[in-house]
Amino acid sequence: MSWNFGHLNDSGMPSEKLTRILKARSPFSSEQIEALTDAEGWDWVYAHASPGKEKLPEICFTGFSLMKKAELAERARNVLFRVVVTITKTLSFLCVGENAGPVKVEKAKEHKVTILTRVQFNNLLETCELPMQ
Repeated sequence: MSWNFGHLNDSGMPSEKLTRILKARSPFSSEQIEALTDAEGWDWVYAHASPGKEKLPEICFTGFSLMKKAELAERARNVLFRVVVTITKTLSFLCVGENAGPVKVEKAKEHKVTILTRVQFNNLLETCELPMQ
């Protein structure tokens, strides 16, 4: 099935908007997204659109360098986590690094969010098992 909504760019590569959508919603890595044509990317988006808002588990990273946080966030998105930057009632996990802010940690505890270290997060991705709290 092919969709034509007039938003294809001339280069064949995914547009900036499509790239952002695919990074947030698809299981594709950055390299896989760059390899898609604009048409292939939009086909995937429309084929995987759900009638209601899809409820992905949310994760927030705190206390990491910008580079480490970006790496962790990409890994989380690749396994279909929704990466957020604030602590809310819908947050599933808070992954904390060495410099984790005490306010974020306390707010996560108030909302009964599962708090993970980077090692526990990596284990979760590898085994799909939550650590014992």
